[in-house]
Amino acid sequence: MKVDILEFESNVLKDNPLNDPYKRKIGLLYSDQFEGRPIVIYLSGYFSSSLTQLNYQPLGEDMRSRLERLKREGKINNVIVVLPDMFTRLGGNQYINSTAVGMYEDFLIKELIPYLKDKFKSDLIGVFGHSSGGYGALVLGMKYPNVIRAIADHAGDAYFEYVYLPTFPRAIEQLRKFGSVKEWIDSYWRRENKHHRDDLNTLNVIGMSAFYSPKGEEIELPFDIETGEIIYDVWKRWLEKDPVRLVDSYKDNLSQLKLIFIDVGKRDEYNIQYGSRILHKKLEKYGIKHYYEEFNDGHNGISYRYDISISLIEKSLLE
Repeated sequence: MKVDILEFESNVLKDNPLNDPYKRKIGLLYSDQFEGRPIVIYLSGYFSSSLTQLNYQPLGEDMRSRLERLKREGKINNVIVVLPDMFTRLGGNQYINSTAVGMYEDFLIKELIPYLKDKFKSDLIGVFGHSSGGYGALVLGMKYPNVIRAIADHAGDAYFEYVYLPTFPRAIEQLRKFGSVKEWIDSYWRRENKHHRDDLNTLNVIGMSAFYSPKGEEIELPFDIETGEIIYDVWKRWLEKDPVRLVDSYKDNLSQLKLIFIDVGKRDEYNIQYGSRILHKKLEKYGIKHYYEEFNDGHNGISYRYDISISLIEKSLLE
């Protein structure tokens, strides 16, 4: 299997508010027989990049090894896997447009996917991802069923009351020490150790605010920094982007997809099993065909579940 890393120059990401790179590295894994084959785009979780799937995994498998093994086992044929780097200064990506972060939804739909369709002579597009990447796969599938035909959501953010509200108090205590969100971000990137748990929690809350409640190029937090009181007008904008709410508006689009796969660990540390169950029940209510599974594990270290989703996506796109 070939592994290429190309530099993709984006027009829509030029002049993004965070001055993040508009030339993006894209990993491509494919065989010699690639024309007309399914193209599967992987979206990483927050605090990561899809390109890390190429790294040596001493306790698991890198993506190339996984695909080669799945092919030997007869579980896939000649699927093309795409690993776009979409990391931002706010620690990651939710893969939707934001005036405070950049037009990453447009980057995927209007730039990268057309390029891939032309390069590989295929319009068979699937998207899968973990955590924030699962959220991205689900929401993009909802919005663009004419472009994306199959999706797999591994523990994607859903039912924001349980996922995000518990993280707010620790972030408030950190942010109170600074004059603004920008000051906190600047301070974070000057630190030698960027892995402190409370720092990552705060960066995550800021990042979610930037995607869910941007105000122009500014980031509007859903709480009062001094008192911790929830600002409901802002929090409402978050909930409007929650998949368990979006499914009601996009049920007709979802019914057009060839595959909807959702799984989640029963012991997910971010309570995502509850949002996943709500999604499952709503899809059942609307009669939308989908696969749903809960497995005995937590939120992290579940890339072994990609064996299932990659195989199902390829199979569904070829039907």
